[in-house]
Amino acid sequence: MDHGIGVGERVRRVLAGDREAAAWLYDTLAPRLYRRLTRRYPHLTRDEVEDALHDAFVLLLAPTNRTLRSFVDAAADGEAELERRIWGLACGMVANRRRAGRVTPEVALGELEPTTGSPSAEHVALHRDLLRKLGDCLARQRARLVLYLTLRHRDGLAPEEIMRVTGWSPKATYKLKAALDEAVRECARWAGITVG
Repeated sequence: MDHGIGVGERVRRVLAGDREAAAWLYDTLAPRLYRRLTRRYPHLTRDEVEDALHDAFVLLLAPTNRTLRSFVDAAADGEAELERRIWGLACGMVANRRRAGRVTPEVALGELEPTTGSPSAEHVALHRDLLRKLGDCLARQRARLVLYLTLRHRDGLAPEEIMRVTGWSPKATYKLKAALDEAVRECARWAGITVG
């Protein structure tokens, strides 16, 4: 990588698919953003901060994301401005994770208390194994579909928010929803899960 070029040119190279430029982007800004996220969100674990930062870079580097394009179009140049834009994505990822966590809390199997009429621990474990198989199958789908699944069902974004964050058109977002529904049905059949 030529060290004499500016940040704007490096971002243009990222947009052109240059892997070295993308690596430079991550290596340069991720450590600073990680430190800032841990200071801003001290209640998060190290893994949660790393996951949010990783998701922010995955979203940033998605071909349809407009963050880098708007940086170039604004003729912006400077690591501080670029960091500010990525910081917004990373904070959005943390906020979405927190919101999704409130909606669908996870309970460890050992924390389940048996109650009358509830399924046995064995049945719960079997169901979780089936769901894990389903998740593994879905994780092997094409990258754009996995990103839609992640944003919609893990991060809790509404379709309108997904369109705004990714830059996808309403038609593309609807097609991804339909493709995800079909992928869930196929993966469910593969995992032996009856879908009503």
